[in-house]
Order: sequence, then C-alpha cells, then structure tokens
Amino acid sequence: MSGTKNNWDTTKKAFGELCQTIAALRHPTTGCPWDLEQTHATLRRYMLEEAYEAAEVMDPADPAKLKDELGDVLLQVVLNSQLATDASTFTIQDVIEGLDAKMCRRHPHVFGIDGNPNDLHSRDRSKIKDMWQAVKAKENPAKNKAAAGVFSHLKAGSITPALHLTVAIGKVAQKIAFDWNTPTEVFDQLQSEVKELQHELVTNKSKAKIYEELSDVFFSLGQLCRHLDIDPEVCALDGNKKFLTRFQSLESLAQSEGVDVPTAGKAILETLWKKAKALEKREASK
Repeated sequence: MSGTKNNWDTTKKAFGELCQTIAALRHPTTGCPWDLEQTHATLRRYMLEEAYEAAEVMDPADPAKLKDELGDVLLQVVLNSQLATDASTFTIQDVIEGLDAKMCRRHPHVFGIDGNPNDLHSRDRSKIKDMWQAVKAKENPAKNKAAAGVFSHLKAGSITPALHLTVAIGKVAQKIAFDWNTPTEVFDQLQSEVKELQHELVTNKSKAKIYEELSDVFFSLGQLCRHLDIDPEVCALDGNKKFLTRFQSLESLAQSEGVDVPTAGKAILETLWKKAKALEKREASK
C-alpha cells in the first residue's frame, strides 16, 4: 500500500512505468504475440467487460476488488493509446492532456473561465449542469449546428447500452414537456404495452409483431425506472444477481437432499426454488 494520499512524483513514475510495460508488450519483435494482434475493434469487448466488472464492485464498495478492477480499466485505456501511438495517430500524453484541459474548461466554477482563476463562475449547484452543457456546446459548434433535431445528439449505436439510451431519451423528452407527470402514469403506460404484447402472443403469434410490442415494453419499463430515479441497467444487473444467488441456494438444498440438479426435472426444481425463496425471506427478516 502506498498510503491513502497521492504522492504525485511517485504517481507519475508508476504511471510512466506502466506505459513502458505496455509499450514493451507491443514491441514488434520482442513483444507479446497476443498484444501485437489486437486492434481497437478487437479490444472493444474487453473495454466493456472491464467497465462492467468495475461497476459491479462499486455498490456496495469493495475497495480491494475495486482497486484491481480499476487497474483492468486503466489497462484498456493505456493499451488502446499504445495502439494509437504505434499507428502515429495519438499518444497517451495526448489523451491525458486533452482530458485535463476538458475538465478545467468544463469547471469554470473551480478553475475560472478560460482557465483564469481570477474569473470564477458561479458555484450555484443549480446552475452547474447548465453551465457544463453550455461549455460542451461551444467545444464543437459544427456538430451542434448540424444536430438540428431534438434527439439528433443521441446515438443508438451497437455498443450503447439500450436502457442507458432509453433514460437519455426520456430526459430530453422531459425538457420539452413531452413526458409523463408521475411514475403512476408511466406504470399505466407499461401495463398498456404489456397487454398489447399479451394480445400478440395469444392471437397473432407473429414474431415480428411480438418483437415490436416487446420493444415497447422495454422502453416503457426504462422510462418507469427514470421516473423512480432508478438506473435500469444497474437494476437489471441486480435482478440477474438475485436469480443467480437464489439458484446457488437451490443447489445447496438439492445437494443436502441428494438431488442431481441437471436431471431433476422442472417439478422438483420448482419445489426447491420455492424453498430457496422462503429461506431467503427468513434470512432477510432476521
């Protein structure tokens, strides 16, 4: 442990050594074959995986695991920057300097307008977000001029988490008063979409129509989460975690009763599931 406070000299040295290590892994003759094969495209999956793994240990915070996971995220930043260095497009120094300048520029209430510490912007919390957006708009005026539509700045890319985009869409809609007023209204809309999905499942059974109605359910559910101030991505992850944790309890019960889970069959597994759920409730009530 280096302590709880940063020593900037040793931090610079440690970061420099990390960058040198990654550069060595990418050396064309003595480097690692796997690292040399990578491209920005092949590394996309690892960037996403490491980010999600870091987020997983943030709530509740597990300092030891978070330290390791943040290291893995940092690896992706440095490795991708080294690929860019090898291609003579940009360096890790460019990344750092660009980020540092951006943070100073977007926080005029801390660093001053245009970096002038004698010209501090208002620190009124209610104005900070608007100020952030105004600075962003100035950074790329051509992009903002081209984005004439209300939602033009939002992009439904192949990597963008769907529910994250759903919330972003809802926030924009709220600004132009094209939104539900209460969570109850959104819940009513969600129930309506579920009924439409049920209708297609029972009567039409067209996969295309079912798909369309199911997408409406997802969108409405995401908007309900937004109105309840719940992150739908995190909520969905916790739902997965809850299932996996309960199934582990089911497996423990199965082992104690001499049941082979893979061959037990649906009826026995349902019974064990109910027992695991009841056990979970008893533990929670203690």
